[in-house]
Amino acid sequence: MWKDDHGGSLAANRSVLREHLLESLKERTRDYLKALKRCRKRRSEQAVHQLRVQMRRLLAMFEILTCLIPREQLQKAQKKLKKRLDGFDELRDTHVQLLYTAGMLRNRPELKPLYKKLQRREERLLTPAAKRAGNLGGGWIDRAVGKVKKQVKLALSSHSVRYDPAEKILELMETSFKRVANLRRHIDPKDLTTIHRTRIAFKQFRYLVELLQPLLPAVKPRQLVAMDNYQTMMGDIQDIEVMIGGLEALLQKKKLRRAPLLRFGDVLMRRRELLVEAYLDEADELFTFWPPAQAEHSSTLEFPSAHAA
Repeated sequence: MWKDDHGGSLAANRSVLREHLLESLKERTRDYLKALKRCRKRRSEQAVHQLRVQMRRLLAMFEILTCLIPREQLQKAQKKLKKRLDGFDELRDTHVQLLYTAGMLRNRPELKPLYKKLQRREERLLTPAAKRAGNLGGGWIDRAVGKVKKQVKLALSSHSVRYDPAEKILELMETSFKRVANLRRHIDPKDLTTIHRTRIAFKQFRYLVELLQPLLPAVKPRQLVAMDNYQTMMGDIQDIEVMIGGLEALLQKKKLRRAPLLRFGDVLMRRRELLVEAYLDEADELFTFWPPAQAEHSSTLEFPSAHAA
């Protein structure tokens, strides 16, 4: 099961796995630092979005590595990164509302006061966000990743390890998918937090699949695209929820004209209903993602020749 294409030994397989994980860790760290630099310079919606994506990918990488090294050796970096990620939530929600409102202005000019208010909120949040990005400097992550690399090399070079590293990684993926599947089965259309929770869990699973895809030959690029589209359907629902929540908060403050906001709220709620219906029609596509449908017994890590790696 774990032999490579040329009948290599488990030691050779470990070598291939080690190189893949180390290279993936290097790429995830590099992409995070690039996104961080871009966010410091531009502070745009796209820059903030890309930084959040790269944070999540790096967190997924750390999660995979807990299969090889003690979790406590990764916990400090994981907690620090997660805390910084959560710090961008309000700005991200404001960007969602801004983009959505901007797209409606041509047909609904009465929303201009709302748009202006959201712009002011964005400006208020950008300064602390830029400061937060400045505090995310590469020094601490470089030190953390340097220590992790040493531990990964040690874990995958030791012949005394009593477990199969590939089996541990597959167990992580199985557990991650089972959690998503369980949340999917408990989705209640009348409680959209159930879709949101499923989306968060699915996003974590998707990142694991993306990171390990070179070792999962049954996972083709088209499946990664399908998973992205599936996640987007749930994300669109969450964005509408953010928009509706923000609108309700503004209505309570009574600082903008009520009638245009109420009409806009009706539009949003109709849109939300359509998005939920569309997602529920496709929700069970989830069960085609794992094990990958393209091959029997495909939920395995398959190792190419160590020389090819």
